[in-house]
Amino acid sequence: MRNHPSSLALLALATVVAAGLATGGPAAAQPEAVPVVVDTTAVLPGEEAVYAAPEVEVTASRFGQDARLNVSNVTAAELARREPDQELPMLVQSQPGVFAYSDAGVGLGYTYLKVRGFDQRRVGVLLDGIPLNDPEDHQVWWVDMPDLASDVQDIQLQRGVTGSVGGMTAIGGTVDVATTPPGERPGTRVALDAGSYGYARQMLAWDSGLGENGWATAIRLSRQETDGYRDRSAHEGWGVSWSARRITATTIDQVGVQTGRELSHHAWDAVPESILEVDRTANMETYHNAVDDFRQPHFTWHHTWRLGDDVTLVSRLYHVRGDGFYENYKAGQSAATYGLDLVPGGPLAGDEVDLIRRKWVSKRHTGWVPSLAWEQGRGRLLVGGDAYTFHSNHWGEVLWAQGLAPDAFTTPWVYHRYEGDKKAWSLYADECWRLGRGLQATVNLQYQRKRYEFAQQAAGNFAGDKLNRYAVTDGFFNPKGGLDWAVPGSVAGGRALFYVNAGVNHREPTDSELFDTWTGGDDLGAEPLFGTRREVPDGQGGIAYVEWSDPLVKPERVVDREFGLGWRGANLAWSLGGYWMDFTNEIVPYGGVSDDGSGIRGNAGRTRHRGVEFSARAQLGPSHVVAVTASRSWDEAVEFTFHDWDGTVYDYAGKPLALFPEHLAMVVWDGQWGDAVRSRVRVRSTGRQWLDNSGLGDRTIDPWTTLDASLWLDLRKAGLIHGGEVSVFAHLRNLTGAEYETWGYWYGENWKTPAAGRNLAVGIDCGF
Repeated sequence: MRNHPSSLALLALATVVAAGLATGGPAAAQPEAVPVVVDTTAVLPGEEAVYAAPEVEVTASRFGQDARLNVSNVTAAELARREPDQELPMLVQSQPGVFAYSDAGVGLGYTYLKVRGFDQRRVGVLLDGIPLNDPEDHQVWWVDMPDLASDVQDIQLQRGVTGSVGGMTAIGGTVDVATTPPGERPGTRVALDAGSYGYARQMLAWDSGLGENGWATAIRLSRQETDGYRDRSAHEGWGVSWSARRITATTIDQVGVQTGRELSHHAWDAVPESILEVDRTANMETYHNAVDDFRQPHFTWHHTWRLGDDVTLVSRLYHVRGDGFYENYKAGQSAATYGLDLVPGGPLAGDEVDLIRRKWVSKRHTGWVPSLAWEQGRGRLLVGGDAYTFHSNHWGEVLWAQGLAPDAFTTPWVYHRYEGDKKAWSLYADECWRLGRGLQATVNLQYQRKRYEFAQQAAGNFAGDKLNRYAVTDGFFNPKGGLDWAVPGSVAGGRALFYVNAGVNHREPTDSELFDTWTGGDDLGAEPLFGTRREVPDGQGGIAYVEWSDPLVKPERVVDREFGLGWRGANLAWSLGGYWMDFTNEIVPYGGVSDDGSGIRGNAGRTRHRGVEFSARAQLGPSHVVAVTASRSWDEAVEFTFHDWDGTVYDYAGKPLALFPEHLAMVVWDGQWGDAVRSRVRVRSTGRQWLDNSGLGDRTIDPWTTLDASLWLDLRKAGLIHGGEVSVFAHLRNLTGAEYETWGYWYGENWKTPAAGRNLAVGIDCGF
C-alpha cells in the first residue's frame, strides 16, 4: 500500500510549489474572517480565534455566544494546528467529556467518538446542518470520508440532550461540523505528510476565487494511508470534495460533493488479554484479504433566503449513496447456513466446510432539512424539521468453498439477502426570550415520527418460515428548556455566567438491536426479538414468510438535567457544570461481540448517569496559554436484570455500566516562541472502563496517561522564504511509551483493543 504513482506526482508538485514560494510567489489566499468569541466554555478576551464568514447558514443548529456553558468549540485557529494523521473524532478530544479511539490503534481507519461515554450511535453529528448518522445503524462512518478534517472550518460540541435540527436523536451530545466555504480570492494549498506505522498523506486543494458570474468554487483531493499499529490493520483512503457558492443581495446558494473510497483491513475484533501480554500488535483476523471496501458520496444543496431584515429561510437538500463490501475467511461453517447443500455436487446440509464469504450493502438516503429564523425584538423564533427516505439492500456471497470447484462460483452464489426501508420526519419550534438583565430563556419542542421496515428475501436456504419481516413505527415528543444568565456588571473583576436546563430525548433501536441478541438478519434460523409471530401463507399450502410484531427491544428514553457556572476575566476563564441523566430502557453493551465486530447490546430497565465537567484557560504572559479540561462520571444500573445465553439470570442493579470511562482529563500548554515557532505539550488521562456490567474489578480496561508534544515552524516568518505560506510540523505522541487499551469486551476473558506506542508524524503545508 505504499509508493503509488499519485504519491510521487504530488511530491513533485509540492517541490515545484515550494521552490516558487522560496523565490517570492503570490501571497497566500486567506479566507475572510471576522473575530468572534468562539468558545463559550472558557475563552480569553482578545485570544486569537476566528470563524471564516458564515456563508453556509448554521444558526439553527448552533448556540451563540453566552448561550450555554455546556457548549464548546474547536476553533479555526485550533484546526490550523491539527494533527493531519488523525481522523476528525480524534481532533474533538480537546473538549470536556470527549473520548475517541480507532480499531487499528492509530488515528486513521475505523475511528469512533464518545461523548460522556455514550458511543456515537447516541451522539448526533451534523455536517453544515445535515445529519451524518446512518438511519439504519445510527453510526457515523468517518472512514468513508477520508481527510474530511481538511475541509473543516470549525466544530461546535453540544453536550447532553440536544439536537432538534435534522431530526437528531442526540443523547450524549451533538458534534456540529462547519466546512470552509469557497473564498472570494483564488488560492492553492499542498500538504505532504509522513510518519510512523507507514503513515503518509498527500493533499491538494484549489480555490477559484469569485468569478464574474458571481460563483466561487473549491476542490480538494486527498490520499491517506497507514499500515496500522496492529498486524494486518492497514488503511488506504482517497478523498474528494467539491463545493461552489453564489451570493446575491438576498440569497446564498452552495452546492457540494464529499466522496472518495476507503480500503481497510479488518481490525475490529479486540484481542484476548492473554495474547496481548505476549504480542501487543496482535490481530485475531488472519485472512490476508479480510478487507472493507466502501464508497459513500454525499451530495448537498444549501439555500439561504433572507426574506426581510428579521426573517431568514434555510433549506438543505441531501442525497447519500453507500456501496461496498467486506470479506472474510470462515472455518468450520455449516453448509446449510450458506446454502452450499443446494450447489450441484456440493456438501450435505449437516457438513462443515471452510469458505470465503463477502457481505455487500447498498444504501440510498435522501432528505430535506428546512428552518426559518424570525428575530422578534427581545426574542427569536426558530421553526423547522426534517424529512427523509432511506433504503438499504444487504446480501452475502460465497466466493470459494472447500471441496467445490472454482467454477461453481462463476456466477455469484448469494446465500442471504434482506432489505431495510426507513421513512421519518420531524418538526420543532425553538423560542428564545431575552428577558433583560442578562437573563435568557429558551424552550424547544420537537416531535419525531419514524417507521422502519425489514424484509428478508429468498436466497440459499432462506425460504418459507426462515424468512422474517417486521415493521416498527415510533413517535417521540422531546421537550427541552433552559435559562442562561450573564450577570450584569463585573464580578471579581470578570464576568460571571450561570445556566440550568432540562430535556427529554428518545432513540429507537438500530436494525441489529431489533434482531436476535447474538446473531442477525444474515444468519439462517435467527429470529428477531419480537413478541408476536404470524405465519403468512403462500397460497399453495406453504408459508411465504413470518411476520413479527410487538418488539421486545424498546426505544430508550432519557431525562437530562444540566446546571453550571463560569467566570471570565482578563487572563483566566473557567466553567464548571454538572449533569444528571435518568434512563428508561437504555440500550447498553452486554459484553461480547457480533460477527461484524459490533458490541452486543440490549435494554437495561433503569439506569443513571451523573457527572461533572470542568474547563479552564489561563494566559501565562503574552505568548503562553495553559488549558485544562476534565470530567468525572458515575454511570450505573438502577434496575437491570440480565439473562445470559445459557439461561443464567444476573441482577446488575448498582453495578457500573460497561465502556463508560470513569474520568477524562487533559492539560495543554501552547507556547509561541517569537513569530515563527509554536509548540504544544499535552498530557491526557483516561479512567477505568468496565468491559461488562458485572462490576467485577478484573473485567476492566486500566486507566492510562499519555504525553504528546508538537512543534510548528513558519518558514516565511522565520525569513527562510519570501512570499506565500509554508510551514513544517512534527507531532510526537505517547512519548513515555505507555502500553494501554481503548475499547473491548468480556467474552470468557478480557478482550481489548491496543493503542500505538511511541509514534511520530511530520509534514509540510504550502499555500499560495
